[in-house]
Amino acid sequence: MAKSPTSASKSKPAPKATKAEAHATEAATKMLDDGMEKVSDMASKFGTYAEDGMKKMAEHASASTEVMRTIGSRNMDFFTRTLEQSVEATQAMTGAKDPRKVVEIQTGFAKSMMSAYTSEMSAQAELCMLAWRDAAKPFTKVWATK
Repeated sequence: MAKSPTSASKSKPAPKATKAEAHATEAATKMLDDGMEKVSDMASKFGTYAEDGMKKMAEHASASTEVMRTIGSRNMDFFTRTLEQSVEATQAMTGAKDPRKVVEIQTGFAKSMMSAYTSEMSAQAELCMLAWRDAAKPFTKVWATK
């Protein structure tokens, strides 16, 4: 079948790009490349910050767990000593014949317990304060530089 003159290809050869258009294309490509490089660098830095942050968080979680373990151990030791002293005081009071001696034993026990309690709470408060100071070091360094 012969082609009719109207069905002939109507496409024209593409005009050649001018120097300005070629320069604009190169500039746009360079801008896109630079932008992608910046995004890649930013993602890399974010990954590094996230990794460092997770490491620090794990270190501080470990340290805080150790502080809690120490405080728990001290609490159990204090409770055990208190219970033993309470039993001793109760035995001493039941063996006393004079009511004044019972009051004297009870008063001595109360003073002893209050002193031991105050001393133990001060020691535990110091442990907590040291843990807080250690945890706050990164922040205090930032605040001190400002």
